[in-house]
Amino acid sequence: MINNMLATCALMGIVLGEVTAFSSQHHGARTGAAKTSQLMMSSSSSQSRRDILSNAASVAAVGLSALVLDPSKAVAFKPGPPTAQSAANKSAESYQGVYSDPNHPEGYRVIMASGKGATMTLSDGVEKDAPEGTEEKTYKNIPVAIKEGSNELSFDFSFKGGPKGVVGILSNDKQSITFPDGNMWKKNANEYDGIYKVTNYPNGYRIIRKFKSTKTITEVNNTGNPKDSKFIMGQHGSLFSIPTAAFTFYDYTGHETCTEKLCRSCEAVCKDELVGQFSLQESNTVFSYGTITFPDKTIWTRI
Repeated sequence: MINNMLATCALMGIVLGEVTAFSSQHHGARTGAAKTSQLMMSSSSSQSRRDILSNAASVAAVGLSALVLDPSKAVAFKPGPPTAQSAANKSAESYQGVYSDPNHPEGYRVIMASGKGATMTLSDGVEKDAPEGTEEKTYKNIPVAIKEGSNELSFDFSFKGGPKGVVGILSNDKQSITFPDGNMWKKNANEYDGIYKVTNYPNGYRIIRKFKSTKTITEVNNTGNPKDSKFIMGQHGSLFSIPTAAFTFYDYTGHETCTEKLCRSCEAVCKDELVGQFSLQESNTVFSYGTITFPDKTIWTRI
């Protein structure tokens, strides 16, 4: 692929070089000619330059399209082997996390370990065709039974008129739960959503969910007691960014940082925001898989 790109660039350089030579060659001839001849030559030269540039663009387009449309000539990106920390992070992931239910695309399910079992926070969200002003209804502390030594989780949906003792099967890769009716909850459907442990708060956690578009909502808890949780808004950059994607959290620190004034009449901009780098690259030696790393070296690790 690199050779093809070099060839295309070289071809463009040759063509553009011809345009420059053509322009220089005819510049002297025009200076001694009559006004009519100058007008005719200028028109002819402009047309010729347009033709050459058009041809150059066509050649470049063909060359670039060949690179895109002929994958056999492309060299596949081969990342290095997973780092020990990334491998440990990935193997430590469990049934805990944020799940999406295709029957309720506007909602979410958060399952977290509690004692010998787990608890679930569930919301079906607000349907798109719901009347204006309809509020999201959230159910908390729903018990989930975990069958030891198996992938079975037992749910009680009677709180919203459903059946009790519904058994869901956790997939071997711990990325989905499938129910007897065929419905499947997918874990971390937005790639970044999930439950995170925090280096400087061993009993705390962070739960990140998608809010709208690139906006996020995060439950911040430093003690492990749900009563101590606060919710903050945030926003993420492009998830296609390599090796990391920037995540901004607003009103996280509790104090604002102000920028210097750019001029005497300018006002300083004050913000309370924290920016971290999210990584899903297993071979990254700086930012491990499933983490958000902050400037002060604090790391949130997804579980």
